[in-house]
Amino acid sequence: MYVDKQTLGSSAILGILKDGHLNANQYNWLSSIFYLGYLVAEWPQNLALQRFPVAKWLAGNLIVWGCILLLHIPCKNFASLFVVRFFLGLAEACIVPSFLLILGMFFTYDEQSVLMPLMWAAGNSSPITSGLLSYGVLWIDTGSFSSWKWFMVITGSLTVIFGISVWFFFPDSPLTARFLTLEERAQAILRIQSNHSGIEQKHFKRYQFIEAIRDPKTFLFFLHAWSQEMANGLTNQYSLIIKSFGFTTLQTTLLGCITGLTSLVSLVAAAVILAKTRNCRAWLSVVAYIPPIISCILLIALPWSNRWGLLSAIWIRSTGGIPYAVVMIWAANCSAGHTKKTAVIALYHVGYGLGNILSPQLFQPQYAPRYIVTWAVILGVACVLPSAIILYLRWYLVKENRRRDELDQQGKVQEIGIVEHLDESGERTENVVDARQLDLTDRENLAFRYVL
Repeated sequence: MYVDKQTLGSSAILGILKDGHLNANQYNWLSSIFYLGYLVAEWPQNLALQRFPVAKWLAGNLIVWGCILLLHIPCKNFASLFVVRFFLGLAEACIVPSFLLILGMFFTYDEQSVLMPLMWAAGNSSPITSGLLSYGVLWIDTGSFSSWKWFMVITGSLTVIFGISVWFFFPDSPLTARFLTLEERAQAILRIQSNHSGIEQKHFKRYQFIEAIRDPKTFLFFLHAWSQEMANGLTNQYSLIIKSFGFTTLQTTLLGCITGLTSLVSLVAAAVILAKTRNCRAWLSVVAYIPPIISCILLIALPWSNRWGLLSAIWIRSTGGIPYAVVMIWAANCSAGHTKKTAVIALYHVGYGLGNILSPQLFQPQYAPRYIVTWAVILGVACVLPSAIILYLRWYLVKENRRRDELDQQGKVQEIGIVEHLDESGERTENVVDARQLDLTDRENLAFRYVL
């Protein structure tokens, strides 16, 4: 997914600017329009995930995604590229929400906090693959069929094949996991009782949606997603920025790999820390913002002649991937009730989309090549602000957990529920069940505790 998302950034030094007759502003808009499509599709895609089998919907979007990547190849101007980038955003809007929902159905919250950084370690290490693939396609000489087109052929074809594999092999929930026996499927459901969130629920519950909208932490997570992603316009600028330091195209493709390597190391380290500690999501995320803060200061202060210093500042920014991975799953883990969780995930990604629409516009031609204004905005909005939001979120959740502990001590927390059932004769019976397996929201279920 991440290699595919970075095809525009990789293609920037492989000839797409020349073949597409693109200027700097048009290139920036190709980055923004992707996330406008993402934003437009976020609610419909999440509603579809609520109503249809998650894995099958994911597979369909992956296949469409790969086909749209292949449609970049015949594009010869800004207008055609603008359209395919918009549709690429429409298809991508379901990918991460699908992952979050499936993780929530198979793994406990503590396991998810470890698995999410590992998953994004794979994603954020994609510049290694992109860099080496870019280096390779530069050596393909097929006349008018440029190197960037070969890049699209390879990535698009692999995505279509992968989408087909997901359709046949990826489970929608523990109940449909063919690699588990019936007994193991039951065990898979029982082992996530501590999540207090149940499993897949296909009915849209209006009251849960309203609760999600009214919950203040929903908008704190939304604000974090928006502010953090104000730095993500860098994704499609890295190659151009590194090349502007005075490196050749071949050197740039290889030097860009280091960004992926630092992401891989930092996210794996984060996963190890989360596996060995409890309730340190907020502290880890705040510490991870320190290198990006230092990076912005160096990029503003270092002389232009110090190209290795500037390049090192670019490389150390990669720890910013840690709060992206940690806070995203944290937002999902702090919500219970399938409809509410889906709404919270959707709103989080609306913030994500807004940030990504705006962030490419920070790289205006008049700020090049130093981008002093750009780095200053990223420092304040995308580094300092999200750190403050995380600290406030932790304080808010700690306060709420203490309130629930007090209610529990007073015997006011109920951990069982009543389920009514009509048999074939129409007789109504009542069954007592564990409240953790009911589709209750985190506000309804006072036994729910927020992870930190």
